[in-house]
Amino acid sequence: MNREEQATLIVQLRDEAAFEAMGKKWNSLLETSGANTFFLTWEWMWTWWQVYGSSYQLCLLEVSDEKGTCLGLAPLKISRRHYHCFPYRQVEFIGYGPEGLCPDYLDLIIAPGVQEQVIRAVWSYFIDHKESFDIVRLTDTPNSNQTLSFLNALTREIGYVAELEEGSRCLYLPIQGTWEDYSKSLTQKHRYNLRRREQDLQKLHGLTFEVIQTRPALDEAIEELFKLHQGVWNARGEGGSFDCHPSNRSFHRLLVDRIISFGGVVIYALRIDGALGAMLYAYRYDNRVFHYQNGRDEKWLKYGIGQLLVRSTLQFLFKEGVREFDFLRGQYPYKYDWTKLEHLNMNLAVWNQNAYGQLLHSLMRIERFLRRTGRPIKRMIRKAFLKEEKASSPLQ
Repeated sequence: MNREEQATLIVQLRDEAAFEAMGKKWNSLLETSGANTFFLTWEWMWTWWQVYGSSYQLCLLEVSDEKGTCLGLAPLKISRRHYHCFPYRQVEFIGYGPEGLCPDYLDLIIAPGVQEQVIRAVWSYFIDHKESFDIVRLTDTPNSNQTLSFLNALTREIGYVAELEEGSRCLYLPIQGTWEDYSKSLTQKHRYNLRRREQDLQKLHGLTFEVIQTRPALDEAIEELFKLHQGVWNARGEGGSFDCHPSNRSFHRLLVDRIISFGGVVIYALRIDGALGAMLYAYRYDNRVFHYQNGRDEKWLKYGIGQLLVRSTLQFLFKEGVREFDFLRGQYPYKYDWTKLEHLNMNLAVWNQNAYGQLLHSLMRIERFLRRTGRPIKRMIRKAFLKEEKASSPLQ
């Protein structure tokens, strides 16, 4: 595509009504793109916006050609944040934020063969509307898609300050061959511990594996999941992810309601003495299973109930023919018992070229330096402001 063809791409800002009506077109484009993952589906994105969107400004961009064919979607929003005493406006992906949902593999959704052209068109939109933002911060984007690498080079090419860095790492396990062959790759100690703990539970209490993906069992299981997950975190004196924002439980209930019809949600569970003792809450999409969260009854933790559930789940998935089990973010030691393979995500920050954007970048760089040297940034900023106020006081 040459420059004249690039100029024909049309970028339009869509409103909430268009967003709500976009489901079929959105998912059709996603399925053909290199970014095809559950957290970019219309169901996840629109549910997130319904629950949390009132705190943000929608910045959903649709890129199309002159014939009206949709070639790309940029699922973005603008948030108002503060860096110490400095307010700023940040462009970021829908789903990113303090709500604690932590979706992985966020990206622009682009039709095959036009990645660079669509990215250029999206960035041109922000250049034309540079008064609307101070920072563009795109996070948790797969390194394999090269979206942020290209955008980083593009912004630097035209003189913008940009920083590209490694983000979260997500361990994953390709489901290939048979469970028997795969289990031989696990350490002898890990296999022994699993076998011993399972035998103890079976002997003393009875242990059964269950797959829950239809109503009403799924609705009941979700509520029990909330309780078990929160119970473990409360015992540690902390809050779990389902309760770190007042709307998080509502989000998951609404999401389950939206995706249950096509089998997008499943809970794998172990029952002990007939009661739910451990639960693995997952999304199933594109023949992949994404392990989102878990819940475990505290009294069974000494038996390694979480690891027993992972083993039972993987055994089931090998028979199901799923192509990948994704543990998602968090490099917790238990995950390395099952795999060493990682998907790497990247983060990119681009600062506006105006004076305020440059000031923010300078302050953030200074803070990083001071953190390395152990100096408190807040105290230094406060002193700087006190000196400025004192110098300008009419009483002096």
